[in-house]
Amino acid sequence: MAEYLSYDEYLARGGTLAEAEFRACEARARSRVDAMTYGRVRRMAEVPEAVKDAMMVAIGVSAASGAQAMAASEGMAGFSVDGYSETYQSAGERWEAVNRAANGEIRALLGGVCDDGGVPLTYSGGLADAGLQ
Repeated sequence: MAEYLSYDEYLARGGTLAEAEFRACEARARSRVDAMTYGRVRRMAEVPEAVKDAMMVAIGVSAASGAQAMAASEGMAGFSVDGYSETYQSAGERWEAVNRAANGEIRALLGGVCDDGGVPLTYSGGLADAGLQ
């Protein structure tokens, strides 16, 4: 299985990237999903809708947290009016925060989804531990 989300599916789900940028982001997003699912999606006959939803999140993060996007984004992390206070984040801190949030959302989307053999996609233990041997 080459891709988990086609460009046409991406557009139908509200995606706005040009096809060339989508291709680059899809590959990075697929790597993220593979890492979080221990490669289980690659071995499935059909990509579940939850994985496609997770891909949308991962593609969005990939497009928004690339080096150029992070460098161009504002670094403001907080602001207070009465006592006048500003807080800034470095690009690295912003990247970490964006990725933490995205990983949490992807885990939530994939929670409870199983591969073709009935193993939860995000399960990290051994098959014997899950009673699946």
